[in-house]
Amino acid sequence: MAYQDVKIQRTVNSPLKVKRTIYREPENPVRFAYEKLLRERDRTKRVFTGINPYAEVYTFRENLYGILTLSLDGMGNPWIFVIDGPERALVIDTSFGLGDLKSLIEELIGKDKEYFVANTHSHFDHAYGNFQFDKVYCHEYEVPLLTSKRNPHIWDYLFDENGNGIWADFDRNDLVPFREYEIVGVPDGYLFDLGQGHEIELVWLPGHSPGHCGFLDKKNRIFFPGDDCCVGNVGAGGGGTPGQEYREYLTIEALTKELRKVIARMDEFDSMFPSHGPVETGPVMLLSLLETCEEVLADPSDYDYRKDVERNGRKFTQYGKRIFESGYLTYTENGVYMDHAAEIR
Repeated sequence: MAYQDVKIQRTVNSPLKVKRTIYREPENPVRFAYEKLLRERDRTKRVFTGINPYAEVYTFRENLYGILTLSLDGMGNPWIFVIDGPERALVIDTSFGLGDLKSLIEELIGKDKEYFVANTHSHFDHAYGNFQFDKVYCHEYEVPLLTSKRNPHIWDYLFDENGNGIWADFDRNDLVPFREYEIVGVPDGYLFDLGQGHEIELVWLPGHSPGHCGFLDKKNRIFFPGDDCCVGNVGAGGGGTPGQEYREYLTIEALTKELRKVIARMDEFDSMFPSHGPVETGPVMLLSLLETCEEVLADPSDYDYRKDVERNGRKFTQYGKRIFESGYLTYTENGVYMDHAAEIR
């Protein structure tokens, strides 16, 4: 299976001050159809043009907002979630850092309300808006990667030699200014107290990154799985590079171990809100993902596709195994087992 960058032909009517121009991944037909219907017809949709013209706000529960932002690097559009508790709020992820997210959040929950900001993981589309905030939480194993990206050059890859966006058209001046912020690494099971018994639990779910995590909203009975369980491809076995800290958790084996623990708690949540694509999905998706993980662990050579990839100056072969009613679980030769000893034919 081969795929090259292509210009976007199908569009979604939107007033946002950004336009996607090139895809770097195959268009997922379910994801595109969902987003088109949501973005063009959902009655709760709001765009606060005077505050942040780069974000669409949806009200999914009385105390739960989804903020949809567009991808700036050709991949899937990322969600930001805001859980507005009785006394405090929790913001899950910060996207690319395009537009004034801080003022938008305070418009939704009130300027005087205290709130936590936490990342599911450190990737471009989830953590580059962190610079607007004084303190950001993440799983303790994600601290090294998040720290390495706390620099003013993280957005350079989005632009060509003439300063134009490669995958999207937007005003570079609307990226948030770089500034230092505090990174707080916390353990699996850490609780964010939103007041009056409303707790959000951080749930470690590695694979996509070493400290990738989800969040369990116990009051709303919602699990936010981050990038480890989306409609579309799940990249959970990158394997990392020699010498990388916590590299063993960039594997299918690590994901499988923790995924089984989440599945054992499926009676604690009714819905899932992934960080890309359709939200309000059923927990049964976790079972399909586990089935595929176990198939890969049993025989990594039994893949459904393979392709050569060059990313961030690194060349590798990527393999994909089909996930029932979703996309592919992708992995590399050293991203299957925690000892990195797979041999794929």
